[in-house]
Amino acid sequence: MVRMRFPAQALEELRKDDPDTPVTLNLIRTLARRGVIPSVKVGRGRLINYDALIDFLAHPTEGEPEQRAHGIRRVDERAGA
Repeated sequence: MVRMRFPAQALEELRKDDPDTPVTLNLIRTLARRGVIPSVKVGRGRLINYDALIDFLAHPTEGEPEQRAHGIRRVDERAGA
């Protein structure tokens, strides 16, 4: 069975296992909003897949492409400042 939690509940459960975790409520919400971890919109909030959150925290770079700019990009001088 999938363990679904609201972000605050997920953080509370995470802190039970690791009281010194640097993970914040904002991080959990951002991961869910960006689709990095599965979530379901419920009313005005989201339920997140707690197991997917734990898996992401254990392996943060898997499945997420690196978003880094390479080189210098050209800026259109005609664009008004």
